[in-house]
Amino acid sequence: MFLIMSSAYVDQALKSEFGALPPSLLPLGNRRLFQHQVACAPKGVDIFLTLPEDFSLSRADLNWLELHQIVVVRTPANISLGAAVVAALNLIDQKNNCDLHILFGDTLIPRLPMGTDLVSVAESSDNYDWARVSPHSSVFLIEESSPDLEVQQVVCGYFCFSKPKELVRSLTRNHWDFIQGVNDYHQYTKLTLLESDDWLDFGHINTYYRSKANFTTQRAFNSLTITPEWIEKSSQKQNKIKAEANWFENIPYSMRGYIPQYLGGFLTKDRHFSYRLEYLHYTALNELFVFGELPSNIWRQILDSCLDFIDQEKSELSGKNQDMLNELFCVKTEQRVKEYCAVNSINLNEVWNYNKKFKATISDLIQKSQDNLPSDQKISTVMHGDFCFSNILYDFRTARIKVIDPRGISPSGEVSIYGDYLYDVAKLSHSILGMYDWIIAGNYTVELDGRDIEFYINDLSKHSSMQETFVSLVSQRYGLSAKQLYAMQIQLFLSMLPLHADDEMRQKALFANSFRIYQLMIKEEL
Repeated sequence: MFLIMSSAYVDQALKSEFGALPPSLLPLGNRRLFQHQVACAPKGVDIFLTLPEDFSLSRADLNWLELHQIVVVRTPANISLGAAVVAALNLIDQKNNCDLHILFGDTLIPRLPMGTDLVSVAESSDNYDWARVSPHSSVFLIEESSPDLEVQQVVCGYFCFSKPKELVRSLTRNHWDFIQGVNDYHQYTKLTLLESDDWLDFGHINTYYRSKANFTTQRAFNSLTITPEWIEKSSQKQNKIKAEANWFENIPYSMRGYIPQYLGGFLTKDRHFSYRLEYLHYTALNELFVFGELPSNIWRQILDSCLDFIDQEKSELSGKNQDMLNELFCVKTEQRVKEYCAVNSINLNEVWNYNKKFKATISDLIQKSQDNLPSDQKISTVMHGDFCFSNILYDFRTARIKVIDPRGISPSGEVSIYGDYLYDVAKLSHSILGMYDWIIAGNYTVELDGRDIEFYINDLSKHSSMQETFVSLVSQRYGLSAKQLYAMQIQLFLSMLPLHADDEMRQKALFANSFRIYQLMIKEEL
C-alpha cells in the first residue's frame, strides 16, 4: 500500500501564491504534484491519496485519479499527521501483511529507496521544522535542529513499514505524534536510514521554488540550460533565438521592469547562438490559472499588471506605418487553415454540427471573425508577440508580471521588437477567454464523429468572474468589445491547428474550441 499524506493545507506563504490547496495539488511542470508522486510509487501497489474532507476536487483531477485507480481518502484537516495516518489506515480495507509506504504530500523523490522498514533521509543545511536524525544513539529521530551542525541529516518524507498495525499501536501510544510514533515502532522493529540524493521538498515557499528549479533542470530540453542564477536558451532555429535576444536587448528602458535581467547573447562551442536571462523563481500564469485557487481580487491585480505592460507597449511607437494586424491574423490564419484542411481532407464549406446546438462551416468561422476584427493601428508599437499565460511570470511581492519568450520577428521574417499591441491583447485573451492553457493541460472531452462535434471543457465556469473582469478592463482601456475579442480568438485557434499535429486529441480540441468561441461571438450579436 502506497499512502500519500496530503490531509492538511499548505502554509500561509504558499497559500498566498497558489490559494488553499493540499500540498499534493500544487503545480509542478504543468501537472499536479500528485501525478509525479504516483509515478514514483512501486509497481503493483494500491495507491491512496489523503485529502482534507472539506476540499473539492475538480472534475479533471477526479477523472485523472479514477483513470489511474487512485483511491481518495478524506480526513479532517485540523488533526495531526499521526492522527491523519491512523484515520486513513482505519478507513482503508487492506490486507494485514502488506507493506505500508508513506510519502508526505509535499515531497517528491523520483527514485524511492528500495527495501522495507526504512526511513528516507537527506543532508540539509536549512533551518525548517523538519525531523532530524539524532546524533545520540539513545533516540532515533528528533524534532529540533542541532545548532552546532552546519549540515544535518533530515527526514525527507518517505517511510516504509512492514507492520502497519504495529505502527498504528505506536502512534496511539504516543498520542498520535508521528515522529514519536516512528521512534516507538523502531524500538520493536528496527528501521534503517537510507539516504536520498534526489529529494525535492515543496512544503515551504523557498524550497518549493528551489525544488521546482531542480525538477525543471532535470527535465529541460537540450535547448535549455538552467542554474539557480540564470537560464540559457539555444535552438537549431538560429533566427528565432537571435530575434528573441534582439527583443530583450532593444526593448525600451521604460519596459525593462517587465523582463528578467538580460545577460547577453553569444556563440556556443558548436557555433549555435544562445542568450541568457536571469532565472526568476516565479510561477507562470498558466499554472496559476489551471491549478491554483486564487481569489478574484488577486486575479484582478494580475490582470492589471498584464494590461499595464500592454499600456507601455502602446506608448512606445516605432514611427512607421504598418498594416501588421492583417498579416498577423487574416493572412496567416487562411494559410494555416488551408494546410490543416489539406492534411485532414476537410472542405472549407462543409457544415459542422457543434454540440447539436448550431451548424457552421469553417469558412463561416473565418469570414465572420474577420468581419469583427478590430481595425489596424496606423503606427506600429512594441509587441511581445506571444503574450500568453505560459510566457508570463508573476511576482507576488511586487504585484508585477515578468515576460519571457517574445516573438521578436514579424510575419514577413523581419527581426523587430515592433508590431501591433492589439495582437498581444489577443494572445492574452486566448489564455483567458479561449481557455488555451486549460486545453493544453487536458481538461476537456472531445469527439469528432464525421462532421458532428462533441466538446466540453471541464469546470468551464471556474474563472467566469475573472473573465468578465478582463472583458470589462479591455473595453475600458482599449475600446475593444467582447465580440472583437472572440473574433481574434477564432483567428488564433484556427491558425495554430497545424502546429499541434503531434497530438491528435489536442488538435481536435483546439479545432472544436474555435466553434465554441464562434458561438460566443454570435451571441454577442444578438
